[in-house]
Amino acid sequence: MHNVQSRLLTLVLASGIGTAWGADARVIEVKADSYFFKPDTITVKAGEPVTLSVTNEATFLPHSLVIKAPQAGLDVTIEARAGNTASATFTPTTPGTYEIYCDKEPPFGKSHKERGMHGKLIVE
Repeated sequence: MHNVQSRLLTLVLASGIGTAWGADARVIEVKADSYFFKPDTITVKAGEPVTLSVTNEATFLPHSLVIKAPQAGLDVTIEARAGNTASATFTPTTPGTYEIYCDKEPPFGKSHKERGMHGKLIVE
């Protein structure tokens, strides 16, 4: 657990956020379960600090919420074990539409993303 918290703190610091753990950030709650996110489309404003709070409602499987868009300065990974909530705060700076997905890949079968666990972040 401590390692996950350290990684999230590193993410917050690396993203250039000036607030402590999103004290002034807009909080968006996301549910993760059997191969879906709800909501699967998240719309935010450029320059607006955002905290994504991901609750994994699965009883067994871990899930993640990943946004990788280096061209827009987005490098977000939230790891949520089954039955737990995890969050990350970031400030998107570049308008556009960016993919969100779960990066979990079982040793056999399709990845969570391939099973439908993806969506989009729209930065206006």
